[in-house]
This record gives sequence, C-alpha cells and structure tokens, in this order.
Amino acid sequence: MIGMLPKWFARRAWRRYAALTLLATLGVFAAGAFALLRTPTWYAPPAIATDQRQRVRNSLVEAEQRFTESLRMNQPFVYHLYAEDVNRWIAMRREIYPLLDSLTPPELGEPFVVFDDGEITVAGRYQLGGVRVIVSLDFSVGFHDGAIELRALATRCGSARVPLDVSRLGMERAVNYPEGKLWPGSPRISGDLVSGLRVDDEGWWKNGGMAYRVTDLMVEPGRISLTVQPLGRRPSPR
Repeated sequence: MIGMLPKWFARRAWRRYAALTLLATLGVFAAGAFALLRTPTWYAPPAIATDQRQRVRNSLVEAEQRFTESLRMNQPFVYHLYAEDVNRWIAMRREIYPLLDSLTPPELGEPFVVFDDGEITVAGRYQLGGVRVIVSLDFSVGFHDGAIELRALATRCGSARVPLDVSRLGMERAVNYPEGKLWPGSPRISGDLVSGLRVDDEGWWKNGGMAYRVTDLMVEPGRISLTVQPLGRRPSPR
C-alpha cells in the first residue's frame, strides 16, 4: 500500500497538469478569438441623421471654399484636414462624391479613417466566412523628395495584428496615373503601397483655375496639415 502512493500521486499530478494545460490553451484560444472578432474602440463610423445630412454637404463645400480663398491670397498657407470631417464625408460618399465610392473596395463596408502621428489607418467591416470582422490597414505618410509618400505598415483583424498579405490585398500592384487622370487637376500618382506610393507635390485647383504646390505635410492625431504654396492661375492641364 505504501509503495503504491507515489504512483497514485503521480497520476493525480499528471491529470492536474493536463487540466491546467487544457485550460491555458482554451484561454489563449479564447483571447485570440476575442482579439480577432472584437470591434476596436476607435472604430466608430458616424451615423448621419436625416436632419444633419445637408450640414455635412455644406461642410464639404465650406472646406473647398477655404482652400480656394487661401489660394487666392497668393501667400503660403497651412491647410488642415480633420478626420472627423473626412469620416462624415465618407459616410455620405454615395451622395456627395460617387467617385470616392467607386474607389472603395466593395468588400470593405463602412470605411473609416484614423489620423495618428505620421500614420493613417483605414478600416472597415469585412465578411470573413460567416462572420463580419473589422479589418484595418496602417500606412506611414510622409513628405519625401517633393512628393507625399504612403507605405503599407501592418494589417489588423479586430485588435490583433495579422501578417501583411500584399498579394491578396493587391498592394504590390503598381499604378501610374498622370496629371488630371483621377479628377480635374489631380497630381501624378505612381508606385505601389509596398515600396511607396508617391503623390506629386503639384496640382491644379478647379475652383478658380489655380495651380499649387504642397511643400510639407504632417499627420497628427485627428488631423492632417498641408503646407501649400500657391502658383497662380493656369489653364487646365487637360
């Protein structure tokens, strides 16, 4: 009887160890699943009430007018673009800017942007199997050699960072849009989001027919600040 006690204790210890290991594994799996499926607290696409929709339209017109008036002063100026406004315009993109809706991947519902220090995050709801999850892409944004440059940094599912599958997302695909290709007066855009997507510093503003050059850019929490040099009136580049 005394000689069998060590084996009995060993069996009980092994069962306890196996149970703890199973619980730990389930805990890690549950935590991982929660991180993948949860909606991050920062993801909050605005719901525009019916009585607020005209105000959102007006805010876009006012933003365009501020840029036009600043160009007419013919002095360097800093133009601020706020994430709160941008997300309201995105929420109403089908009504006020259909082109923006056509450029949004159809698989990505309720797109939402976040501006942070030197980074922009683009997020949305994505159908993964039978579950809709929040996926997001982080981009570094800076001003280098006379151009705004965007570069993909990371992808997330929920709040969990996942491998960056550039081929599946199409981010390695190079583009080369000449001036005026995407909208009247648009700057040249070339490159890809892996090695760097470059937006040239010079553009043409349709309202007033004025050219401009971006000389600096800063991304901060909640806003983008563009330093702009007016270049005077010019005929349309196209």
